[in-house]
Amino acid sequence: IGILSFCGMVNDLASMGAMPKYMTMGLVIEEGYDYEKLIKIIDDIKALADKFDVKLVCGDTKVVEKGKMEGIHIAMTGIGKRLIEYSLPLKDYDIGDKIILTGTLGEHTISVLKAKNVIDFEGTVNSDVAPLWPIVEKLIKEGINPKFIRDVTRGGFSAVLNELSYIGNLTIEIFEDNIPVNTQVRAICDIYGYDIYSLACEGRMILVVKKEDAEKAIDILKDLDVSRNSAIVGEVVNKEKSIVILKTMFGGKTILDMPLGEILPRIC
Repeated sequence: IGILSFCGMVNDLASMGAMPKYMTMGLVIEEGYDYEKLIKIIDDIKALADKFDVKLVCGDTKVVEKGKMEGIHIAMTGIGKRLIEYSLPLKDYDIGDKIILTGTLGEHTISVLKAKNVIDFEGTVNSDVAPLWPIVEKLIKEGINPKFIRDVTRGGFSAVLNELSYIGNLTIEIFEDNIPVNTQVRAICDIYGYDIYSLACEGRMILVVKKEDAEKAIDILKDLDVSRNSAIVGEVVNKEKSIVILKTMFGGKTILDMPLGEILPRIC
């Protein structure tokens, strides 16, 4: 949960093109919470803060009577320095703009569901949780100016694309064959009836870049461990109607709607 809270904060800043600089942290802890677990959480946060040179400038701790809550809650706020000269997301896009996904979908949700014993399967699926600032920083330094940046959290791939479509009144076409997929996650989704495109991630981004910048952006992203499975998964095809179209691997087309409800209660 320490890693998750830090990454969630950093990724929110990264989605605005901002380098994380400062953070505040509030801990609400149930009376009797395991001391070793608490130290592990703090150590995880400190290690990431040191790695990204993020300074903790304010914090508070409250202990709640046993049984009034469960475990530990972490509230974290980040302050960053924006490295781009425009505000994201943009509202103006061009036909042909390319949509990039920085990795496979759904590992975080599936790993949490297994940890909670909601589902069972052989093998291991690790959470995709990761700080995504290196992606944005590298693109900006290499002269790529994304028109849209969003981490793929609640509502998953479908929710972010529908948000993009609504913001720009865009018709977006997504090519299912191009979407990077963890075959084990896909199989689990098929067995349990989950929609892989609605699963929350904590270490994936969707970016929109100019058509002429797309291949360069992919080359840059593939050099980073956190985005080595990046792919161009779609494009803007019209600016007159807000809709997301999925071109399936079988050649048909279907609408990718905004998800209704969530598989998991909100964690981050």
